[in-house]
Amino acid sequence: MRGAWIYIAGLLVLIGIATREPAPTAVGALILLTGGVSRLWSRASLARIDYVRTIPTRRAFVGEAVNLSFSLTNRKALPVPWIEIRDSVPEKAPPEDEPGRPGGGPETLLMNRSTSLAWYERVRWNHRFRCKARGYFQFGPALLRSGDVFGFFPAFAQDETLQHLTVLPKVLPLRDIGLPSQRPFGETASGSSIFEDQSRVVGLRDYRPGDPLKRIDWKATARSQRLQSRLYDPAATLTMLIAVNVSTLEHPWEGYNPLLLERAIAVAASIASYAEEKRYAAGLAANCTYPNADRHVWLAPSRNPDQLTRILESLAMVSPYVLAPLEDVLRRRAERLPFGATVVLVAGYLTEGLHAYLSRGHNRRDRWFMVWVGDLMPPDLGPHVQVYDAALRLRESEREWQAEHGGAEPAAAWSEA
Repeated sequence: MRGAWIYIAGLLVLIGIATREPAPTAVGALILLTGGVSRLWSRASLARIDYVRTIPTRRAFVGEAVNLSFSLTNRKALPVPWIEIRDSVPEKAPPEDEPGRPGGGPETLLMNRSTSLAWYERVRWNHRFRCKARGYFQFGPALLRSGDVFGFFPAFAQDETLQHLTVLPKVLPLRDIGLPSQRPFGETASGSSIFEDQSRVVGLRDYRPGDPLKRIDWKATARSQRLQSRLYDPAATLTMLIAVNVSTLEHPWEGYNPLLLERAIAVAASIASYAEEKRYAAGLAANCTYPNADRHVWLAPSRNPDQLTRILESLAMVSPYVLAPLEDVLRRRAERLPFGATVVLVAGYLTEGLHAYLSRGHNRRDRWFMVWVGDLMPPDLGPHVQVYDAALRLRESEREWQAEHGGAEPAAAWSEA
């Protein structure tokens, strides 16, 4: 019906001409002129309009606030009498100064703003977003709506620019999750010469029978005309793999238990922080997918200075969607670790397959530990896996948190600020 004005105006002009009355003709011509100008103005209203959303950081911790800046620029001589922006923001990282309203996607809010723009004018504004829960959050897309000065012909444009914010999980001291703070995984402070850091060469010596070929320094051998073997730093580079079992029920189609999942993530983050403090070459494995990917979470053990950040980012992205049984992931990944590596499994539930895999003794070269966060009794996995029951201390923390927050869901004690 938006085009009816053309026919009405044309009819008035024809009536005025036929009756030789100037009034209908003038009214019809005025409608045609006004409508034509409005239509052209509407079509040009969103041309050369730039909407920019700026996030100053890619990551934050649960409970922190992030300041986002927004700008809207009119890069043409035609003024824009009115323009509305509906930007999609995450529900778990909402703006503090605006309530927002439910968006079209899951766990999203719509943040509305309206203004006007003169020719070549730029408008800026800022919002403070509170990171209420861990996760990998998306800002955008945004819908821009404008039109002519009368509002007869609204125009729409979609801004597909997306920004992401990774909210890292809580990191707690080991004593707060029920683990002993002194040598919980049996490491020694000085290390052992059995384990050598092959990235740190401290000298050379003559070749000895039994030295592997990769130890021979061929350049030094050529200079001295005798086989020379490298000497590595005898201080141990201890390797730790943190494995998180995302499965909280026997079958993925049964759903998941959010409390057990959030407990496991908080514990894994705390162990990763401890490993970084003790100079482990730490890695991470989980049997869920990365966002928008079809591979399970895997970070090879490393002593890169950014490794802890990478592990926390991966834990922030952990979802309840199980890609493969954890025993398959461990069979493929953990059994290729360096000799003497430490594997720490964090789980709130053991499927039959994972229980059987752990009970068989698997790889005897490594040291295996399990941190139990489930509500059932911790499983007996035999002499090859030392089990820590962290659930008792975790439940105490949840009760304390619920008392402070008016009986909120206990899973929020770990996933929310």
